[in-house]
Amino acid sequence: MSLDAAARTHPGKVRSSNEDAWVCRPAAGLFAVIDGMGGEQAGEVAAAIAVAAVAEVPDVPELAGETVLAQALRVARDRILAEADADRGKEGMGAVGTALRFDDRGGVVAWAHVGDSRAYLVGADGVRQLTHDHLADAAPGKKRQVARDLGRRDLQGDWVETGRSRVARGDLLVLCSDGLHDMVPAEELGRELVRLRADGRPADAAATRLVGMALAAGGTDNVTVVVIRVGRFRRGAAPARPWAGVLSGLALVAVAVGLWFAYGRSGGRAELPSVVSAESLLGAPGELVVPSATHTEVRSGGVLRVTGQRITGGDWIVGVGGNADVQLDRDVLDLERDLSLELSEGGEVLVRDVRVEGGRLRLVVPKGARAILEHVRLREEGALVIEGDGLVSRRDVGVIPEESVVPSGVEPPLSAPPPAAPSPAAPAPGPAAGAPP
Repeated sequence: MSLDAAARTHPGKVRSSNEDAWVCRPAAGLFAVIDGMGGEQAGEVAAAIAVAAVAEVPDVPELAGETVLAQALRVARDRILAEADADRGKEGMGAVGTALRFDDRGGVVAWAHVGDSRAYLVGADGVRQLTHDHLADAAPGKKRQVARDLGRRDLQGDWVETGRSRVARGDLLVLCSDGLHDMVPAEELGRELVRLRADGRPADAAATRLVGMALAAGGTDNVTVVVIRVGRFRRGAAPARPWAGVLSGLALVAVAVGLWFAYGRSGGRAELPSVVSAESLLGAPGELVVPSATHTEVRSGGVLRVTGQRITGGDWIVGVGGNADVQLDRDVLDLERDLSLELSEGGEVLVRDVRVEGGRLRLVVPKGARAILEHVRLREEGALVIEGDGLVSRRDVGVIPEESVVPSGVEPPLSAPPPAAPSPAAPAPGPAAGAPP
């Protein structure tokens, strides 16, 4: 069984046009729902621009899905603003959207998100909303408006929400515009998603059913749904690897040690777990103080994420079991000694957007394990140590330029995301990518 996916859309019962669009490419493991804003024609234009940017995402297994999807949404914003500058009649147009990408062996999905479209994961333990609605505060009785969209000029910092989650065969993933979740009450929608997962109906039938629920509830907005029933998946462009047989059937394990150079130094201090066997998130921006000689064991199936922290203190040894995730994202390392990530066979690490200002980052990557390093900056060459003969993929790893070293106690400036590589022109939107014919 492979990925079974389908997209369905409808303008609704009130509006004459449909400003929604989608990407649905099961063979590439790439999906998105985009909701255009800003008037009939302008909203459609913004949605088409955003869909084209997502459709250009490179089908490269070594690049983390969050990285390429977030960059695609940034590119979409740049293009939407450029189009509005060129045609003042389109000023104010924008779009919200959620994009999802399967990693190369299909056990993990990554997403990037802006606005109030949503991604749901329906598994054996129930329904989980993966994304958060980006909405502004409103007076009582008033509808809350979108606080982030791809047409805003005032977005700063890390405004694209990203994440990743493990999936299993039989799980259901649902992307939708607000035309579904605004119309159908949360409890009713949750019950239906659980039922759709359990009855095993094809993705196209499930998507049709969800659109029908929105219309039955009033259908006052465009509604678009992409449904993916998880099966076997391996990215077609993935190169053969000598240890592929060993890892067959294992989900992608990611250890992300990250910094977006805009780290928070205020806030509370998180407690370090000694054992992680489910999902654990240390995500409130602040300072993470590591006591001397701290050990954390991430067992098979466990996920540990550390996001937006300045990590200080003594040695921290993290054991990463087979089929386990450790993600350290948008952090600064300023340890007295080492952060050691010691993988077992079948483990993988993702070290992304990291600044090592003190101590060392030590990776132990045995055969049958993998490490992915993206946008890592080191105080000095010896601040990164890699041991073992597993697979290590590097992208933009280097020493911090002398002039950009920030004295202790001084906040570094915000760093803009790296520019997108030139991409070929995207195909015209069609049934596989974009609005329906």
